[in-house]
Amino acid sequence: MGRREAQGLERGRNVGQLHVSSSGCGTEWREWLRHHCNAGVGRQDTSRSPIPPIFNLLRLLVPLSGARVACHARRVTGAALDLLCRLVRSALDAEEGRAVTPVGPVALGAVPLHDLLDGVRRHRVPELLAARSGELGLPDEVVRVLDAMLAGARQRRLVHTLETVRAWQLLDAAGIDALVVKGIPLAVLTTGDADARGAGDVDLLVRPESAAAAHRLLTGAGWALHEQGRVEPGMWAWRHVQRWGHTLTYLGAGADVDLHWRLDAMPGAQPATGDLLARRTTVEVGGVAIPTLARADAFRHLAGHREGWTWLRTLVDLRRLARDPAVFAEPLSAPALTSLAAARATVGLPGTVPGPVQDAIDRVPGAVLARARAGHELPVALFGGARAGREVRNGMATVRGPRDVQQLAMTLVLPAHAALPIRSATAWGGVPRAFALRTRRLVRGR
Repeated sequence: MGRREAQGLERGRNVGQLHVSSSGCGTEWREWLRHHCNAGVGRQDTSRSPIPPIFNLLRLLVPLSGARVACHARRVTGAALDLLCRLVRSALDAEEGRAVTPVGPVALGAVPLHDLLDGVRRHRVPELLAARSGELGLPDEVVRVLDAMLAGARQRRLVHTLETVRAWQLLDAAGIDALVVKGIPLAVLTTGDADARGAGDVDLLVRPESAAAAHRLLTGAGWALHEQGRVEPGMWAWRHVQRWGHTLTYLGAGADVDLHWRLDAMPGAQPATGDLLARRTTVEVGGVAIPTLARADAFRHLAGHREGWTWLRTLVDLRRLARDPAVFAEPLSAPALTSLAAARATVGLPGTVPGPVQDAIDRVPGAVLARARAGHELPVALFGGARAGREVRNGMATVRGPRDVQQLAMTLVLPAHAALPIRSATAWGGVPRAFALRTRRLVRGR
């Protein structure tokens, strides 16, 4: 199990030792709370965390780490997912000024409250539903729980804001051209509200030739690669990751940093980093002007569905970006059309989507949407096998030249992450060791 998976599990433990009053909450909420508070045993090490222990409860309610792999042990029922999609769709309709028919207590009565709350937590949408609870006609019992989720996440959001600014300013002061993608800048870009989206990692995008300098700055400021993957410039593993990968993750006390030198490992999947930097826009984060992706670039990045629409929140972001007609100025890739089809089937699309794009969405196979639907019901996967298969499928859909074919082949044979544990200065020593380690893991089924 990797560092993030173990961290996600650890954050779900020891919560039962906290004293929590559930007075004023209904029976369904108290039952849901008892279930999750008793889900694990053990102690959490908070020595490196700036968040007080009492917030550990709400870290369980809302996935705050921003990890791409989070622990969520319960399956979301089909009825709960249907209701959640209706609520999210209606909330987004309200954002766009459309008339909304309140769902009301009668409709909620068909789904146990703890099932609905599981779906809210699993799909990372408490901010959206809480902001539109009045238009949705949510019962007071649900509103109280959503408010509790947001209250528990407030300090984490503050820390995330500070770390976002700190990480970008660190690189900017050294003369490194960098964008902050996703996260708070995406929330501001799509809604104007920094709190409209939950906290997560800090994602930085730099030119490939600046990655080594950015690495030294981040590690010098306290961020660190995982101990099993501490590659350094000059090592074979660093060169392999630079050529065939697109990101490295640095662990931090306040927030982790994902350092990107490309938005996708497939060269043809996204524009060149230099082009993205040239088209940047600026948003305000914590009183500081932070550069981020232009709307059209953010839309195409999100529509690449690298995360396989694991969370409805991703599709919420996509619908918000699709409100700008300019994002449809260029032809869309097959993965982008598939993402829009998944969004239309779950959270809906705005009226700005052109007719030809709607027609192309109609041609997306139903089997693809069924697979997305099934994935939304499942717990978030703890292991990366499904993600690796998805990367290969996405790669095949975005191949545009010989370099893309090489990338796809390397993803199958010796992907970038396979080099991380190898400590060798040269390919002569690194490649055989990486192959041997990968073979052992494949044999063991890891």
